[in-house]
Amino acid sequence: MKAWKLNQPEGIDQLVLATAPQPVPSAEDICIKVEAVGLNPIDYKLAHWGYATWHYPQIIGLDIAGTVTDVGKDVHHFQPGDRVMAFIDPRDGGGFAQYSKAKAYAVSRLPDNVSFTQAAALPCAGYSAWIAIHDKLRLEAGQSIAVTGAGGGVGGFAVQLAKLAGATVYAIADSQHHQRLLSYGVDEVIDPQTENIAMRLIEYTEDKLVHGVVDCVSAKSGSTMSALVRYNGHIVMIADQFNQVPLLATTKALSLHEVALHGTYSHGHIEHIQHLADIGNQLACLVSEGKLDPMVDHVYAFGQLPEALKHLQEQQHSGKLVMTVS
Repeated sequence: MKAWKLNQPEGIDQLVLATAPQPVPSAEDICIKVEAVGLNPIDYKLAHWGYATWHYPQIIGLDIAGTVTDVGKDVHHFQPGDRVMAFIDPRDGGGFAQYSKAKAYAVSRLPDNVSFTQAAALPCAGYSAWIAIHDKLRLEAGQSIAVTGAGGGVGGFAVQLAKLAGATVYAIADSQHHQRLLSYGVDEVIDPQTENIAMRLIEYTEDKLVHGVVDCVSAKSGSTMSALVRYNGHIVMIADQFNQVPLLATTKALSLHEVALHGTYSHGHIEHIQHLADIGNQLACLVSEGKLDPMVDHVYAFGQLPEALKHLQEQQHSGKLVMTVS
């Protein structure tokens, strides 16, 4: 099969399109003919960082959608021909290839009216957003949140899921994303390049501030946003961690949360991985029902991976980038 291999963890330019053996499933695996792969910032970061368990040249890529071709001897709930998607184990990688494999308990089913391109956009960003909104914030109807970096993958899914939960949502994103965000029913959009975020949120909330923040930008951004969260509120960090707690103790009693999707396999248990598959099933159903936009901004051909990752790194897109494989 054809696959993109990273020769050394020295950046995108170390990726080469080469041949590789087709993967063989272990007892708990399924093999998948990959039709599309989602692209995420972690992909170009791992091209620079590498992973402790990788052996070079290493096939990278994590968000896959395609058709089951083979199943391990202990797998009974999938069969060849099933349409699926998965966030695969970063310790193994293998998504940027014509065929890949995944633990069966990590795999989600696709409704017939959800395309592989749409599905590939969901796992990494969609799962992170779901965990932020439902597992960490436990958002309820009538509450209010602010989402920074709302024009990107995690931020875009977060604002949609928050609106579906009945929340008031303030999206903070550059102006090129505003029209799309407003189409999701976002209550207000704020341009961090031209507007004072604090003044706008104080105005919009009538000085009541927000119940929670999903920060998809940086620790600096999260620290700034902490002043805009009400007492007993929450901050969920997606892109970074705090080096120190942003507020003094015994002031606002904020709860700080981290979403670390890539630690699920290395630090979690099987039920944590199964939870990702459950999230995937729910997201795919929402797309099928027309309630969730997978936000596919641009689709690249298989041979364009380095170009696609450089485009992603430039952060000039809106939503998600996907690469077709077949």
